[in-house]
Amino acid sequence: MVNRSAFSMLKFSMLKPLHALLLGAVALVVAGCGAGGPSFNPVGGKLTVDGKVPANVQVSFYPVDGKGPIASGTVDAGTGRYDLTSSGGVGKPAGKGAVAGKYKVVLNAGGGAGAASSEAMMAQYSGGNNQGKAPAVPKASFKKEYGSASTSPKEVEVKSGANAIDLDL
Repeated sequence: MVNRSAFSMLKFSMLKPLHALLLGAVALVVAGCGAGGPSFNPVGGKLTVDGKVPANVQVSFYPVDGKGPIASGTVDAGTGRYDLTSSGGVGKPAGKGAVAGKYKVVLNAGGGAGAASSEAMMAQYSGGNNQGKAPAVPKASFKKEYGSASTSPKEVEVKSGANAIDLDL
């Protein structure tokens, strides 16, 4: 005669390790999904404005759909070359490049090696160079419409893999 209670106990004791293993696997998957971030694709190129390389400019790519991280990079005043880096979002690491998708191109004056140092800006604010006045805003070497994602007419697409996106605005 088979003792049913011993058989039930045997099955139950075998299920405990299986449940623990399954629960552990689920926890690892969930933790892995939360710690990761978007997939970044390398993006770089050359920026010219009316055929000339602008000085002290930063180029940014704003997602058209408003979702995902903004990518930006400083334009080299000598060559016009830029490489983008994206913010990863809240609690996510930043990455080199941009997430695949469509973007509006936005330019900001004041980037690059010619930009005022933070020490120089602090001196201006504290009265060292400019009697407490705010530092002068650099003159933009591009059309005003490129200064905002809502007005920029230039749209580009970042695809999976490396992207060479030259911009002549």
